[in-house]
Amino acid sequence: MQGVLGSVAPSTLRAYSAALAHFLAFAGAAGGGGAWPTSQDIVLRYLVHLKGSGLSPRSMRRDLAAVSFFSKAQGFPDPCCGFIVRRALEGWARLTPLPPDRRRPITLDILERVLRALPGLCWSPGEARLFRAAFVVAFYSAFRVSEVAAGSRSDTSGRALASSDLTCSPRRVTITLRRSKTDQRGRGSTVTLRAARHRLLCPVRAVRAFLECRPPHPGPLFIHEDGSPLSRYQFSSVLRACLQSAGLPPMQFGSHSFRIGAATVAADLGLPAPVIQSIGRWHSSAFHSYIRPTGGALH
Repeated sequence: MQGVLGSVAPSTLRAYSAALAHFLAFAGAAGGGGAWPTSQDIVLRYLVHLKGSGLSPRSMRRDLAAVSFFSKAQGFPDPCCGFIVRRALEGWARLTPLPPDRRRPITLDILERVLRALPGLCWSPGEARLFRAAFVVAFYSAFRVSEVAAGSRSDTSGRALASSDLTCSPRRVTITLRRSKTDQRGRGSTVTLRAARHRLLCPVRAVRAFLECRPPHPGPLFIHEDGSPLSRYQFSSVLRACLQSAGLPPMQFGSHSFRIGAATVAADLGLPAPVIQSIGRWHSSAFHSYIRPTGGALH
């Protein structure tokens, strides 16, 4: 059982466990006993309950994935794979399509404006160097925020970049990405960032400047002066403050805008599809949805 639970990411296991607790509470109240094995009838009634609560088909599918996982982990048949369950989800998804992702890409021009706003928003030069390095690395590496920053300041999962994942030379920075959302088995990949002519936007200069003031602690790469890790909340909050200070609408952007921007800028430069896929470590044509128009005034 321990091996089965270890087959999914810790964050996924936490989400599954929370979803399972809700399902078992519903099953118990609905007369299902709240124990294994559960039935397709209870699952269907649970789906109707979730739909009535306003949950999206995507979230409902996530909750069913938890029930399916734990049921099979206990050695019982999957109660979520029946024809009616699958068709109900597909039907609701067709009737309630997902709203389009309208997050804007962070392009080189926008990144420069964000970075110029940093010194006036950070309480020390060291903090400004920290966020500059984190933002620049997120953009040039097309990283997800979970790969750059910790889940919280007390997060000890070790999933974000570690100081040991970095190799730095005068002209390049090499980053080992030990695992990612699409690499749960930890095969790993390597990202190489090269020096750029623009001093403010140069990833090598940004990383080296941060390392000069980074406390000499092992563990997460991006840490504050007190040694605590940069959290995803802090990453997003400072990004919003920089956008606001630069006269840009924060609500049109998000931490994922760095990854969207990497794909968009690569496409604008005319890079071929396989190269863009490689930049973002996409294993399918999903990268096309990350390429956004950059025209139009921002206000």
